[in-house]
Amino acid sequence: MDKYFQTLDMAAFRMMLEADSDKAMKLYRHVLDSQHDAGPEADYIIRLWKKERGINAKDDSNSRDQREDAGRP
Repeated sequence: MDKYFQTLDMAAFRMMLEADSDKAMKLYRHVLDSQHDAGPEADYIIRLWKKERGINAKDDSNSRDQREDAGRP
């Protein structure tokens, strides 16, 4: 899995898009397919990579703000 994650890390680093945008997802699939012949399992690899890297879905930003405020008196 590390080789897939390294490929996705490089793609995310070089692109000028939000990591969770539709265009970014297409790019991730394309990169995995062209570099590793990932095919249909690319979505699964991307989900694992995003989970490991802490890349949240677009509408999860509120939950992060709530966690930060939880420790304040």
